[in-house]
Amino acid sequence: MIMGCKNILLRLFLVLLLTITLCHPAVAVDNLNDDISLYSDEVNISQTNDSQYSYNNTYENISSFYLAGNYDQSLEVSNRVLDSNPNSTYALYMAGLSLEKLARENEATQYYEKALLNLKDADQNITEMVDNPDLESLPILFLKGKISYLEGNYNDSLTYQDAALSAYGYHSEDLYNKGLYHKNEGNYGDAIEHFRAALRINPSKTDSWAQLGECYEAMGEYQKAQDNYDKALQREPNNSELLLKYGLVAEKMDDYSLAVEYYDRVLEIQPYNVDSWRYKARSLEALGQNNYALTCYNQALKYDPENKTLWNLKGQLLDKMGRYEESIECYDQALKLNPEHARGIGRVSEAPSIMIETDSHEFFYETPQFDSESAQTLFNKGEAFYRLEKYEDALECYSEVLETEPYAVVWYRKATILKNNGEFSEAIDNYEEALDLEPDAPAVWYEQAVLLDRIGEYGKAVKSYDEVTERDENYTLAWYEMAVDLKILGKYEQSLKAYDKVCELEPSSAQVWYERGAVLDELGRYDEAITSYEKVLELNPGHSAASYQLRTDQSKLSESKQKELEQKNNFHYTSNSPFLDFLKSHGFDLTIMANGKDVSVASPTSIEDGELPAPEYLWYSRAMTMSAVNNTNKSLSSFEMATMIAPDYAAAWEGKGDLFKKYNQWADSSDAFKQALSVNSDSAKLWHKYAIVSQKAGNLQTALYAYGRVVENDPDNGDALYNRGVIYDKIGSFRNAANAYQKYLSLEPKDMDTWYMLAQSAHKARMYDVSLNAIDTVIHNQPSNQDALYLKSDNLEKMGRFSDAIVVYDEILESDPQNQDALFNKGLAFENIGQYQKAIECFEQLLAINPRHVTAMEHKGFDLYLLGEYNKADVVYDQILKIEPNNVDALYHKATVKYLLSSYAGSIMYYDRLLELKPNCISAWYNKGFANNMMGNVDEAIECYDRALSIDPNNPSVLYNKRFALYRIGKSSEAETTKLKLDSIDPGFEETLDNRGTKFFLPKEYDPNLEYELPSRWYKK
Repeated sequence: MIMGCKNILLRLFLVLLLTITLCHPAVAVDNLNDDISLYSDEVNISQTNDSQYSYNNTYENISSFYLAGNYDQSLEVSNRVLDSNPNSTYALYMAGLSLEKLARENEATQYYEKALLNLKDADQNITEMVDNPDLESLPILFLKGKISYLEGNYNDSLTYQDAALSAYGYHSEDLYNKGLYHKNEGNYGDAIEHFRAALRINPSKTDSWAQLGECYEAMGEYQKAQDNYDKALQREPNNSELLLKYGLVAEKMDDYSLAVEYYDRVLEIQPYNVDSWRYKARSLEALGQNNYALTCYNQALKYDPENKTLWNLKGQLLDKMGRYEESIECYDQALKLNPEHARGIGRVSEAPSIMIETDSHEFFYETPQFDSESAQTLFNKGEAFYRLEKYEDALECYSEVLETEPYAVVWYRKATILKNNGEFSEAIDNYEEALDLEPDAPAVWYEQAVLLDRIGEYGKAVKSYDEVTERDENYTLAWYEMAVDLKILGKYEQSLKAYDKVCELEPSSAQVWYERGAVLDELGRYDEAITSYEKVLELNPGHSAASYQLRTDQSKLSESKQKELEQKNNFHYTSNSPFLDFLKSHGFDLTIMANGKDVSVASPTSIEDGELPAPEYLWYSRAMTMSAVNNTNKSLSSFEMATMIAPDYAAAWEGKGDLFKKYNQWADSSDAFKQALSVNSDSAKLWHKYAIVSQKAGNLQTALYAYGRVVENDPDNGDALYNRGVIYDKIGSFRNAANAYQKYLSLEPKDMDTWYMLAQSAHKARMYDVSLNAIDTVIHNQPSNQDALYLKSDNLEKMGRFSDAIVVYDEILESDPQNQDALFNKGLAFENIGQYQKAIECFEQLLAINPRHVTAMEHKGFDLYLLGEYNKADVVYDQILKIEPNNVDALYHKATVKYLLSSYAGSIMYYDRLLELKPNCISAWYNKGFANNMMGNVDEAIECYDRALSIDPNNPSVLYNKRFALYRIGKSSEAETTKLKLDSIDPGFEETLDNRGTKFFLPKEYDPNLEYELPSRWYKK
């Protein structure tokens, strides 16, 4: 009786483990109510009609509370169930999960052990389960691993976890092999489902992705094929076979640039791969890069010089490039390989020269008896022009004939000329007209098909080749071209049938046997492909490409047989499991696990789709255990397996992010947390982690958004508020930074560093009152903080409170009398309120400390100038120029002072020196011109005015002065022109002067950049 109960409990627990394990907040739980019925017998709770809680509601509450993160409530409901039924495995397990989340590991372990007692019989050997794991032992192994982990026995935990994962591994391989069976039978839909089921358990298996790609390619779904080849290549980036397949699919999608990229990757690995050189050339031709394509053909021929297809393809390309003599040499080379069967054809195809070819122009249609003599004459005239190679004249004649008597032969002649002119689409239309009238002309159908090939219409070309072979079943060349086109279209089975016909008609062509082998490779029929390559080498022992493919296929065949043998030996399955019988009795389809021929994919509720502990959860548990023993690499690889299996597994992404964060790999950590949030976007904790690592990685906008999401959920999260301020500061959004700091400081009012940061941000945002308030808070707590005092003075100055700013500078100087910055800024503050003498005193105190403080000298000199102390200012500028001979500020203002001291020549001399250094200073050119005019150097004055006008052509003051200078030297006409320009720009300018003329420009404010503007009006009214 006890044994029977335990078997039932094991069966039930296996079913509910999907729900239990997926109750982790990271994974969605589907069909919750459906699962309840599967183990309702286990929880046999006696309920009265007036019971407050029904069983189903209790179950739903346990799950709902747990998924919502309300672990206390989930535990409470679990215990309520256990009060009525102490042996409820589900309630025991859920109570353990909740206790884990509440950091009550010891209690959690006790609950798990009770659950384990319900599942494991006394006579069951756990060692045997570990050594030979199967699907039935999975729940026990899983729970043992969990208990060992909580007890700190990490090695034991890993042993149980690895055993559980092995059971899944065996099952995955069985699914893969059955997928191969369906694929080889052509049942691509069933094959795809099996490969997907295998990948659900083991997404790291390259072959499964590759087989999926081949299935989709065979179905013509090229984008899906490409996607799956890409996933295979992510795991084996140097797999040349996969790279080649990817390139061929890219060609089928007309993405020739991408195809070339992948063929190049093949050639990096296998430089002698003839097929890759050929396919690359084909794609380059499609891109119009003929010279590069030619290089590829040459390289392919270097490795396989007896490949007639390559010689013909190279000849075609040279023909297209207009290099006819070289083209003929290529065709001759192809013909030399087997010349006895050659005959002419309208175009040189890819076909081996051994095949019979026909000259269609001479005898496809007989010349008709025209009704009118004029039509007959025009046709004959056209024929004569054709023989003289005057094709345009011939074309005109044929076109006139067709207006009255549209015979097939005339349409055909016209098509031939259009074809030779490279007008392929029009030629195809004319062939169509001829064939509508007289369709029983296989060679004409063939020529039309060839042109359809030339323009890439392979599907239509196949239809035309089919018309040829219906009328002449021994038309070897048509069969061959059809085979090639069908291969290009990915219709490998049909292509193979066409190649078989060619081999029947021309069994001595090594090239055809080689291409047949390539098609068989595409179909995965390596044993038959080997036979084809052996035939190639029988006909041409030196065929290097065939030798290579033969070795490759032999290796693939050997690997395939070895895998089949391994799977046969390794697969564990107990067909008489009472648990599986139980599941079958409840409607589960388990045929996919059988070893027989019934290999249909199970329904969505079948065992491999979730009624076992989810494989991703096992990998997640293993990752956490590996992390606990500091095995970082294995922890990371286990997280990656979990997320590969279940891309929406948020907890695994979070664990991966935490691991990267631990080792300061910020960008990788950010990516992992982002993936977790794509599944669980309501987690404030996840948003906070994402924000932190994004900030560390330098992704400031991302971090800002993430901190914002944290604050939405938790408005009082000080860390998020503070870091939002920091980020806003870094990106120059100072007003937002100030607002963030203010919110943070409402929570942490004693954080002086942040008060100071608030003051800085508010200052930069021109929120001077906010900044002043914040800095006063800092100074109140840190009265000797000079940085804070400086910031306060700067705020006061920005608010126009210069006198208050001076008081702050005095506070600084009281504790540090020789503080040069304070002395200098105090002097500037006095300047701003017009107290130039006091400003000079500040600068002199500073210069007593630092006699070479040039900026202080500049301001002192300018203040002396403003006070009219020109001689003293002149001395100061001399001192500056002694230290810095090219100081433009000193040169400019010394020139001004010299003029004021009536030394016009001295003024001009210093303007000359200045203008060598600063040639675009318009006020200097103006003043230099003014001084020259005063000295009577009128020509020199005009030159100065012209230089000023080259900077500002419409300056009224310069135009006015130039006009009178021109009058002085008798250039009245030019003077009048200048006056007219002045009047057009500023008609009232001269009137405002009131016959007083302009003045020498004297700056009234200090500008370190000397970007002074000349006044528009010189006198006040």
